[in-house]
Amino acid sequence: MCSNDSPSEKDDGTTEVQPLLDSYDTHLETLRLLPLPQYRSRELHAATEAIRDRLAASGFVPPTQLQHLLCVVAEAIDDVRAAATGEPDRLPEAPRYPVGTPRDEYAMTPDERETVLDGLTSLQFTLVETPTLPDGWSERLREGDRPTA
Repeated sequence: MCSNDSPSEKDDGTTEVQPLLDSYDTHLETLRLLPLPQYRSRELHAATEAIRDRLAASGFVPPTQLQHLLCVVAEAIDDVRAAATGEPDRLPEAPRYPVGTPRDEYAMTPDERETVLDGLTSLQFTLVETPTLPDGWSERLREGDRPTA
């Protein structure tokens, strides 16, 4: 994504929440369609949904929550890069993506691999754009405290 294409950043460098929420909604739908093992898909979806919900509720996400999803995405990318690829007729028959399969037994076509890597990379870019406050500030904000620059 090019910064000229991103609707989420204002001229003053601040981030608008609604375009990010829309982007997270798109990522949640994309994650449902990616040919990943069920355990990985569930983990990505749950962590992404938690970030989207937190962003909608408060306008920011604690960095530890973003870091967790960044780690999950990085693990998924590593798994996909290590996956066996081939033409559909040469991949294992059933099931192609069994739950709990070690990454060296992932099997996907080159097109599926490209689609998954594109989707996960796009999610990473959205995570980087997500506004954060240091851990503990959400409680302080509830008490009326405000961070200073």
